[in-house]
Amino acid sequence: MDLDISSLYRLYCKELLHHLLRIVKCPETAEDLLQESYLILARTANDTPIDHPRGFLYRTASNLAMDHLRHHKVVERHQEAARHLDEPQLAGVENELADQQWRALLHQTIHELPPRCRDAFILHKIHGLSYREVANFLNISESAVEKHILKGLLYCRKQLGNHFGRPYRTD
Repeated sequence: MDLDISSLYRLYCKELLHHLLRIVKCPETAEDLLQESYLILARTANDTPIDHPRGFLYRTASNLAMDHLRHHKVVERHQEAARHLDEPQLAGVENELADQQWRALLHQTIHELPPRCRDAFILHKIHGLSYREVANFLNISESAVEKHILKGLLYCRKQLGNHFGRPYRTD
């Protein structure tokens, strides 16, 4: 049986378009799927006899609509994942800027310390020397090193407070 695709199109076009529109909720997409459904019907009818063209069209259109929705969902998930990947990078940049500002403020605060206090503080807190090593290096007593470092810590805490939402760490 040869199918007259033009007659079938005129006969079922509006109802099939309405059916697709309820599924995909987009007039342009529904129109595209409608056209594709008729193309599939025409190709299939060349090779295989189709006894129920209306049912074939509805099944084909519904399958195409479901494929479209699945594809659309995959694309949305991919876009959402891409957005989430970008967010940590932006947060990383913001954190890096905050860290740079923190280091600059800390550096400025340390340089405001009196020279001997600053030297003891830097040698112990930044370079990791023990009190004894700092004392030997600066040629002062360990007790003096301890007092200088304590003075430096108190000054830094007072000056820095809780800048950038975090207290100055002394460890």
